[in-house]
This record gives sequence, C-alpha cells and structure tokens, in this order.
Amino acid sequence: MSLADSPFVDRLNTNYVPSDSEILEIRALLVDPADELAKLDAQIEEMEITLSQLKKMRASVKAPIDAHRALISPMRHIPLDVLQEIFLSCLPTEHNALIDPAETPLLLGRICRHWRSVSYSTPMLWSSIHIPSLNYGSSPPTLLSKLERLVGAWLERSATCSLSVSLSDSTQHSNSHIETHPLISQLLPMSPRIRHLKLSGDAHFLQPLLQLGAEDLPVLSSIWIQPIASMIFDAHPEARNVSRYQLWRTYPCVFSSGLIHFHFH
Repeated sequence: MSLADSPFVDRLNTNYVPSDSEILEIRALLVDPADELAKLDAQIEEMEITLSQLKKMRASVKAPIDAHRALISPMRHIPLDVLQEIFLSCLPTEHNALIDPAETPLLLGRICRHWRSVSYSTPMLWSSIHIPSLNYGSSPPTLLSKLERLVGAWLERSATCSLSVSLSDSTQHSNSHIETHPLISQLLPMSPRIRHLKLSGDAHFLQPLLQLGAEDLPVLSSIWIQPIASMIFDAHPEARNVSRYQLWRTYPCVFSSGLIHFHFH
C-alpha cells in the first residue's frame, strides 16, 4: 500500500496518539517505503561520488586551459606605460592613499606577480600616504612594528617623487613610554620631498617635523596641523591668535618659501 492511501492520512501532523495495534500497523506500512528510501539514498550517494569524480576531472582539464588563455589575455599585452596610467587612475582623489590591502596601491600588488612588479616599480603610485592612528601606549608591539615596516617600504617605493603625507596619531606623550615617535622619525629623512603635509597628534611628537626650516622642506606647498596639546597655546594660553614671531619660533616650517596653504586647527 502506498503511504498516500494510508488510513492514517487524516492523523498526520496532529497530536493524535495511536494505539498499540495502530503502532504495529504503521510500522508495517513503513516497511516498503523505507526500503525504497534506502535504495534512493544509495543511488544518490553513488551519483554524488560520480559527480565528485567528474568535478575533479573537469578541474584538471580546466586548469591548463585557463593557464593558456591567460597567455593571450588582452590585459597581459597592455604596454607598460598604459598599465601604469591605469594604475595611477585608480588612486583616491579625495584623500591620500590608505595603508589598506583592499585599496590602491596595495591591492594592485595582490592580483598577480606581474602587476605586483609593475606597481612596486611605479613610484608615483606611492607618492601619497595616510598613516593611520595607532596608540604607541596601548597597541600591540607586533602591530606597531608591522605598521613601521609598511610605512618604510611605502616610502622606499616612492623613490624620488614629491610626497603628500597625512598622519593621524592618538599617542599622548604623557601616557607613553617613548620619547620620539618612530613614524615621525621615518618621515624626517623624507622632508626634502614632502609637498603636502597633514598632521594630527601630540605636539611633542610632531615637534621634530614641524621645527624643520624652509631649507629642510624646499617643496612644501601646504600644511595642516592639529596638535592635541599645542605648544603655542601652552606658552600663550591667553590668546588664540599668536604673533608671527611666536608661530615661527614654534613651527618654522610654516614659513617655508614655497608654502601656499597653511591651516592650524
């Protein structure tokens, strides 16, 4: 008997409690359908094994096909200078490039070996950088070391290009064990190439960079400063407007000969 003709159809999906005799009857009804289900399961398992084998065979055939197709890919035959221009057009325009593996330029180096070689040897791709906020008083040393290595490699790839640099740092001198900021120390040798500079952080750590003179920053054209603890206002708490002399004493870089834009927040 098919279960579709079962005398218990009206009792299905209810709270009905069958009697002992009905339980025996139900068990008898399930024998043939259960055997059929087992046969179907066996067939499905056999087909799944076959399907798995076919997928493996397909993958082994497809891999060399894809590899050969890659050889004739139009992208592979784009001239180097055109590819570099495409890469440069992928850079952000509203802010400096981020140290983010999902963003240009780091993303380009993750596509393939050729793109990595091209991107790493195109200095203009690395001519801007935003250094994110990490607290040297609380962040794990391994994370800080990794950031320093990334910044060092980034600046090295920029070769002799002029730089646009932004740094946002939350480390406070009073709450940290460091006297000089490692990231600021990395930027100091780059000062002759810095064209745009945006800094936010503890004035104590920013001081070595901001006290550079015009001769140290020959191409500087814009600077944006947001000190956490301003040396100017520590010395002159009575006034938000300081004299040109006071500003020069604190931030000589403000009077770089090529400076066009200056913003002090």
